[in-house]
Amino acid sequence: MKNLTIFTASAVKPNIIVNPADDSDRMEPPAGWSISAENPEDIIHGFSQLKIKKEFKLRGYQYFSGGNGNGMVWAIPAAMELPEPDLCDRLDDFFLSPPKPQFALDDFMGAIDGDRSPLSYLQAAIALHELHEFGAMWHGCSWGQDRILPYTDDYREEMLSDIDDHVPTIEDYLNFIHPWDELKEIPDILNPHFFYKNGKPVIIFYTINDIGYYKLNRYIHTFEKESYIQKVEREEIGSGPGGIIF
Repeated sequence: MKNLTIFTASAVKPNIIVNPADDSDRMEPPAGWSISAENPEDIIHGFSQLKIKKEFKLRGYQYFSGGNGNGMVWAIPAAMELPEPDLCDRLDDFFLSPPKPQFALDDFMGAIDGDRSPLSYLQAAIALHELHEFGAMWHGCSWGQDRILPYTDDYREEMLSDIDDHVPTIEDYLNFIHPWDELKEIPDILNPHFFYKNGKPVIIFYTINDIGYYKLNRYIHTFEKESYIQKVEREEIGSGPGGIIF
């Protein structure tokens, strides 16, 4: 791994306070697709090493039905506004056939810039998931149940009272936080980490998601060399009992 950087648990969190718009008088969105009253740019503004390119802005559509919600974010020219959904083409290969303006970028991460530091790539990886989860409500939520590992920066100290005959290992920690039925492999590095592979920036992190059953996931984000556009691979490397259904 070239130029390996290992992050603390706290590095995955937004590190700038963003004051959202007052939504005390906000009404329930209409059924179907509509222009969202929320601003997806708040997600990017919460990360110190990222910014939106001045020639673009992020806007989103909201889908709502029976308390369930999903969203779709687009990067559009800064001087333009989102057209009403009925005036857009529909992406029939996507869930719920979301609207897409003709002038929107195919990938909203093409509108994101940063300082190219390892932290900026970690923040861009997290922001990607948050933007894909934009507008999610109830059954529309998925990423919102992912908890990035480790939970705390001092997780080994938390285990010392339970394991006193040796220094806790990553396998010990995984079994400490949940009784797994199967662990296909044990990560060599549990914390989120960054490195270069074939000249491309890569971010890897692990999460636990408990929708349906407990899953241990590995996410691999491989970035283009000169942008924050990225390819994401998710692999389930562990499963266990329990979980939630909502």
